[in-house]
Parts: sequence; C-alpha cells; structure tokens
Amino acid sequence: MRAGPLSDRRVIDLLNRHFVPVYIVNEEYAGKGGSASVEERAALQRVRQEGYAKKLSVGTVHAYVLDPDGHTHDSLHVASALQTSRLLAMLERAVAHFKPRPGSPIVTPARQSTPPPAPANGLVLHLISRSDARDSWGHFPAENWIALRREEWSRLLPRDSANPGQTWELDREVTGRILTYFYPQTENNDARTERIEAHSLTAKVIAVNGDLVTARVDGFVRMSHAFYPGRTAEPLQAEVVGVLTFVPAQPPTLQLVTTRAAHGTRRFNVAVSTVTLDAR
Repeated sequence: MRAGPLSDRRVIDLLNRHFVPVYIVNEEYAGKGGSASVEERAALQRVRQEGYAKKLSVGTVHAYVLDPDGHTHDSLHVASALQTSRLLAMLERAVAHFKPRPGSPIVTPARQSTPPPAPANGLVLHLISRSDARDSWGHFPAENWIALRREEWSRLLPRDSANPGQTWELDREVTGRILTYFYPQTENNDARTERIEAHSLTAKVIAVNGDLVTARVDGFVRMSHAFYPGRTAEPLQAEVVGVLTFVPAQPPTLQLVTTRAAHGTRRFNVAVSTVTLDAR
C-alpha cells in the first residue's frame, strides 16, 4: 500500500482534503497480549460486524471507509486496495456520497518512526532493515529503535583498560536485544530473543588515541523467524561487522552492518547506528 496507492498524488490529495486517515496494528488487537484497550477492540469489532451486515469485504487486512459518525460505509481487501484505481474509486464514491467540505489535513504530516525517550546517560540505536528484493516487502526499509540504559551499554565495553590488539566478547544478553531485530520486513513482527539459537559479537581494539578507543566488531546471529504469525519458522543467518568507539564513563558509539544475511532464500541487509543528541 505504501509503495503503491499511498504514494500516488491523487490518493494523497483525496485523503488529505476529504478524510481523516487512521491505521491500526493488528498485533495490538490480538489476544490478551495486545495493547489495544477494551473500547478500541470493541470499536474494531463493531466496524467488522457492520461490514458483514452490509455484505462488504471484511477481514483483518482491509481498508475501511467509515461515515462521519464512525459507522462502516465501504471496504476493500488489501489485495484490491493496493490497486490504485480501485482505491481511488472507493474514495471518490465516498466523497460523492458524503460531499465533505475540503480542508487541510487534521494532523500535520510527520515522521512515523521516531526515537524513544532516552534514559539518563542512555544509548539509543537506530536499526534499518531492507530486503534485497524490490517486491511489496522490499520497497521500503523497516526501522526499529533500541534504547539501552547505562548498566546495559556498559556491558558492551571491556572490564579493564583497553589496549591495541585486545579482544573481548560483547555481553550476549545486550547484543541479543539488538540482533533479534536482524530480519527483513515480514508480516510477523515477533522479535523475542527466544528465537535466537546462537549469536556472538567480538570486539578487537584497533586504535587508542588518548581516552578514545576504537574497536572492530565481528559476529553473527542464527535464529528462526516465521514470515507470517503462527506459521512454520524459517532459518535465518546473518554475518555482522562494525565499529565500537568509546571513552570511559560515556555512552559508546556503535555501528553495525550485515555482510551477508538471509531469511530462508530471501536476502536482506541491516544497518545499526547510534543516534546522537543532535539527531534526536
């Protein structure tokens, strides 16, 4: 949808001038673990039930048009909604029916992915992942943010003073929190570290300039990840290289990239970098 109709100026103009666009995340409404409130779950269920009553297409991956009172007016399955002509037709039917007065967007366009609040003396990492294939899952990169407290990022550093040639393994619990996001865009966003079968990141000091230490990082991660929730997981393996720079008692700078990564037969790339205060 993002790479197709939602990048079309005609669709963008219609949505901005006549609609209040809303999207939801299905995982937030699934089971007891979802974060959606009781009221939100009931509202979504009502939208679907009203769609059934009107003999519209109904399901979890759909585009719905609601009337000004919030009742279901029209719908399209995503397989149809991603066809620009069909989505345009549905939106134009709604405009012709309700005759809304054109206006400016209710919400000012802004970034959808933003850094989380950083804890005091914390470290925030920005992770980007993208499939090599430019199909519907590879048109845009995926983003994640990892925030580490001081007691966490300090476990990435050597226990003693660093000297050229010195090596150490970065704390596996902390690196597991980062490497668990090393997968391409999929329908399944379960990033629990329990999926990881083996992983390691090892640093080697390559330069010491006063208090500033620069170390090369090499490692890998192997895990199982399902493309769709509840389906059979496929093997995933990624080889990683990077740079860790730090000054004692200050949050380090960490950069990681994959040199080779595959989820089943699907190749992908991941990059991780520290977010500086200026960038936030």
